[in-house]
Amino acid sequence: MPENTIPVRQLRAVIGSRWRRTGLFSAAGEQPIFHLVRQDRPDDLTAQLGGHLGGGVPHVLLSADQALPDNELHRSVLMREQLLDKVALGLGRHDSRRWQGRIRFRRYALASYLLQHNEEPPEPDEVPNRQARELLGTYVRGRLFGLKSRRAETEGAGAGARVDATVHRVEPLGLPWYLLLPAMLLSWALPPAIQRGVVLRRPARWFLRQHYLSPRESADFASFAQRLLSRPSVHENANQVRKFLVHALLEDLADAYARRVGRWRWMRRDNYPVLLLQGVTPGTTGELLIRLINDVRNETGARDPLLVVASGPEELPHGTAPADPMTVEGWQKQLLEARRKRSPTAWYLPLRVENPPTDVEPLPAFPRGQAPIRTKRARVLRVMPALLAVIVVAGAGGWYVKEWAQHCGQLRPWAGGDLIWADPDGFGDNNGECVGVSDGYVFSQPDGEGDETREALAQAQTRIHELNEKADELHRNQKDLPYVTIIYFSVLTTTNSDSTALTAALEELRGVADAQEESRMARLPLRVLIANGGEGMRHAPDVAERINSIAREADSTNAAARGDARQSGAPREATSPVVGVVGMGGSREITKEAIADLGDGGLPTIGITTSADSMWRSSKLYFQVAPPNKDQAAVVGRYVQDHLDVPIRKVTIYKEDDDAYSENLADDVRRELIGRGIAEINVTDDNASVARSCGRDTVLFFAGRSERLNEFLSNQTCDPGERPQLIAGDDITKFVLDDQMPDHTDLRLDYVSFNKLQHSGSTSQGRSALARDAMKLLGQAVDQFKYNGLPLNGLTVWNELSHTKSMLTGSTGAIVYDRSDQDLMNDQVPVHKAITIERIEGGAQESRTLLVCGDHQANKDQRPEGCTWLGG
Repeated sequence: MPENTIPVRQLRAVIGSRWRRTGLFSAAGEQPIFHLVRQDRPDDLTAQLGGHLGGGVPHVLLSADQALPDNELHRSVLMREQLLDKVALGLGRHDSRRWQGRIRFRRYALASYLLQHNEEPPEPDEVPNRQARELLGTYVRGRLFGLKSRRAETEGAGAGARVDATVHRVEPLGLPWYLLLPAMLLSWALPPAIQRGVVLRRPARWFLRQHYLSPRESADFASFAQRLLSRPSVHENANQVRKFLVHALLEDLADAYARRVGRWRWMRRDNYPVLLLQGVTPGTTGELLIRLINDVRNETGARDPLLVVASGPEELPHGTAPADPMTVEGWQKQLLEARRKRSPTAWYLPLRVENPPTDVEPLPAFPRGQAPIRTKRARVLRVMPALLAVIVVAGAGGWYVKEWAQHCGQLRPWAGGDLIWADPDGFGDNNGECVGVSDGYVFSQPDGEGDETREALAQAQTRIHELNEKADELHRNQKDLPYVTIIYFSVLTTTNSDSTALTAALEELRGVADAQEESRMARLPLRVLIANGGEGMRHAPDVAERINSIAREADSTNAAARGDARQSGAPREATSPVVGVVGMGGSREITKEAIADLGDGGLPTIGITTSADSMWRSSKLYFQVAPPNKDQAAVVGRYVQDHLDVPIRKVTIYKEDDDAYSENLADDVRRELIGRGIAEINVTDDNASVARSCGRDTVLFFAGRSERLNEFLSNQTCDPGERPQLIAGDDITKFVLDDQMPDHTDLRLDYVSFNKLQHSGSTSQGRSALARDAMKLLGQAVDQFKYNGLPLNGLTVWNELSHTKSMLTGSTGAIVYDRSDQDLMNDQVPVHKAITIERIEGGAQESRTLLVCGDHQANKDQRPEGCTWLGG
C-alpha cells in the first residue's frame, strides 16, 4: 500500500459522523468537501456511504462524470438540470422528511424556474417587465395547486416542460388540506400583485440582498427577475449566474437548519444533509460544482450544513500543492487563512484510499444501515408541537367549557362577567339558574321551552334589547341628550311549576318596554338592562353587587372624561350611567338586603309591587309606586265593615310563615279589623284549616302568595249556603292574569288591586301599568337634566326624585310623596294611592270593580274623599 494511503477499514473513523448534529442547539460547523480517491472502483465508496446513511440522514447520490461543454449556456443548463435540480429534489423528498421535516427550497426553486426559460430580451417598446410578472404569476399559481407540473408530467411535453415540472416538485407551497380551499378562493379574488407579494415575499427579499449579479442595478424584484429570464448566461457573467444558483441552494439549506425563536422545525433536524458525487475528475460537472461551492462559501462567508463527499480516480488540481499530505485536522487549521486568500481549494479535502483487493471480496468501508441515527428524539420532537397544541387546545377548551357553563352558555363568556350560573345545592340539576345582569342575554329555563309564558317572557326581553339599539341610535344622532341606563331587577327564572312569578315578570317587562318606547319618542333615550335575582330573589344581594360594580365603572369612566376638555360634538357622557333600579320582585327579606346594598352603592331603587310597610326602612334611596300594606288593610277593613251583604262576625286570615309580605299584610289586616270591632279573628298558616271556616258571616282573607291560592280555593268545601266571603290580597293579581280562575266555577273571589284602573289615556294594564309608572318616575327625574348639563348618576337622580311632589301622568293614578307629613314613610311611599276591590266569578274572564279608594284622579285639587262604591 502506497504511503499516505488510508486503509478502507479506517476511512469511517477518518471522516467521522460529520452529518450528525452534535447538540440540540448547536449551529452547523465547517463542512469540508471530501474527495475519496482511488484507482479501482472508487464509486463503491460513496455507494457504500449512501447505504450506510440509509433513511435517517437526508442524502442524495448523483453521477457527476459528465464532461463540461465549451458553450457557457449549455454548461449552465447541464449544471442546473443534471446536478442542482436533482440535489434539491433528492434532499426535499428523502425519507427522513417523515421525522425531520421536509427541506424546502424556496429561493432555489424560484431561481431555477426563472433561469430555465432563457427568453430573448424584451423589445424597447414593450411594457417593462411584463414577461417577468406574467411568469411570476404562473409560478405562484403553480406553487398553490401544482396544476402545471402534473399536466407536464402527464403529457410529457418536452424537456422544457419536464424541467418546469421538476422545479414545481422541488418547492410546492405545501398547504395543509384545511387551507387549500381558502387559498383557491384568495387566488381568484386577490389581484396578481398581492398574490406575488404573499407567496414570493421572502425569496424576493433575499434575491435583492445577495451580492451575485449586482442586484442593486435593478429597480425592483420584477426587474431583477426579467434579467434572469433574458438569457443571463449570454447577457450576464455565466459564472456569476451559476454561483447565484449554488448560493440559493446553500441558503435554503442553511435556513432549514437555522435556529429561530418561535420556530420548532429546526429542533427535529438531528442530521445534516449529505451530497454524494460519483465520477468526479478534472473537467467534469462534479469538479465545477465543487469549485462553485468552494467559491460561494469563500465569498459569502455564510455557513451551511451541506456535507459533500465525492469519489473519483484522481484528485482535482490544486492552485498550490500542499507540502504535506492533507488530513482533517490539518485542513481545519488552515481553513481560515485559505478562505481569506480565496483559495480555489480552501474547502477541498482529498483522501487517498487503498484499492480493493482483487483476490478476495473487499470489506465495505461503511457497513450498510448501521449509522447511529438518533431518530427517536427526532420523532419525539416532531410530535412535541402537536402535543403542546393538543394540551393548549384541551386546556383552553376546558377553560372555555367551564366559563361557558358558568356564564350561562354565552358564546363569548369572557364578555359575560355580569352573568353567572348559580347552583344552590351543587348537584348541577334543574335547581341551577342563570342570574346576574344581561345586556342581550335572554333569561329562560331549559325545561320551559314549550311553555307559552316562558316564550312570551323571552320575546319581551328581546323587545327590550331591540329598543336598546334604537335608543343607542338616537343617542348617536343627538349626542347632547341624556342617555342613561335603568336596570329592571326581578325574578326571571323559577323551577316551581306552580309559581306565577314569571307571569308577573312578563307583565312588568311589557310595562318597562312601553315606557322605554314612550321615552324615546319624547327624545329621552333609555337603555334598560335586565337583572335576574333567581327564584324567590335568593341571589339578589350578589346581583346587587354586580349592579353596583357596573354603575361604579360607568361613573369612573364619565368622571375621567369630564376631566378632559370637552370637544365640540362630543357626547354628554362618555358612557351611559346607571341612574336607578326598578322592580325588586316583591316584598321579601332578601329583597331588603339587596335594596340596602344598592342604596350603599348610590343607586335609587323603585319597587313596582313591593308593599310591605317596612320596605322603606331598607334605604333612604328607596321609593315605591305601590301603596303600603297598611293602606291595603284599611281598604279591606272598610269593605268588610260597610259593603258586604251580612254583618261579619268571624275572620280567618291565612298567611305564609317566613314571608315578609304575607306576615306584614296579615298583621295589618288583623289590626284594622280589630279596630273596626271584629273580635273573632284567627290567623293561621295551615291552608287546610280554612276548610273548617264556614258561614255567611265569616270572611276568609288570603294574605299569601298567588301560587298558594289554588290550594286555598280547592279547600273550600262548605255547602253553597254556608260559604264564607273570600277575599285575597294584591299578590293574587298574578293568579288572575294567569287565567286559572275558571277551574273554580262555583266560587266567587274578591281581591285587592293596585292597578285595575287606567288613567291619563294609558293602555297599560295590570302590573305593566305599575312598571310603566316606575319607569316614568325615573324618566321624569332624568328629564330635568336635559338642559342643565349637570353630571348624571344615581345620586343626582335620587336628589331630583326626593324633590318630586307628584307625577300627574301615572297609569295607576297620581303618585304623591308627602314630605310635609311628619311620618318619614311618606317621603318614600306614595300616599292616598289608588286601591280597588275587584270581584271575579268562577268561570268569568274579567273582574268587575266594586270599590275604589285613594287618589285615582290626575288633578290633585279634585282628590275624592274616602272611597267610592261601584258595586251597585
